[in-house]
Amino acid sequence: MKPNSLRRALIPVVVALVASMQSAYAECDDKRAPGIDWSGCKKSNRMLYESDFSGSRFDEANLSESELDDSNFTGASMVKADMTRSSATRSLFIDADMTKAVGYRSNFERARLRNTILTKSEFSRASFRKCEAENIDWSKSELGRVDFSGARLEQVDFSFSNLARARFEGAKLQNVDFEGAYTYLTHFENIDLRKVQNLSQIQVNLACGNLETRLPEGLWAPDSWPCVE
Repeated sequence: MKPNSLRRALIPVVVALVASMQSAYAECDDKRAPGIDWSGCKKSNRMLYESDFSGSRFDEANLSESELDDSNFTGASMVKADMTRSSATRSLFIDADMTKAVGYRSNFERARLRNTILTKSEFSRASFRKCEAENIDWSKSELGRVDFSGARLEQVDFSFSNLARARFEGAKLQNVDFEGAYTYLTHFENIDLRKVQNLSQIQVNLACGNLETRLPEGLWAPDSWPCVE
């Protein structure tokens, strides 16, 4: 092919690539609104509280250190989103997909989660104090030192997750699945565990409890309780 012919053939390709890049940039630059697509966008350290992000996409987006309090993430896709040190207190996560999301030291106090996927996520040292979580897949996740104190957890699947040193004091647990979960020094003080599923004696022996901890039938408090910090 002659040089001029080659240049003419490449022009449509270049134009298409430029248009595609401009389109992607425009999506990241769009103002917050329901159904927005910020996939892969950097939105760290932003004030995004009281937002309606229902039906939006944040796949692989960087939301670290951003304020997302009192926001609506109903139906949002947040696969592999980075929420490190972000705050989403009192926010709604209903029918959301947060598979492989990361939220180290994030704050979800009093958040409401329902029918949400959180499998293979990483929320070490995050706070979910007094949150309401119902029908959640939180399996195979890194949840070391997460604070669930005072939370209401119903039909939550923690199977094969790391819950080492997580805190559940005062939480209400209904049909919570602990199959294969790692419970080293997990704090079960002052809670009723009689309605959880697949909790083994080995997990109880690794965990921490006290005289107010109620265990499922067939399990007993080990001599190591209460734990010494």
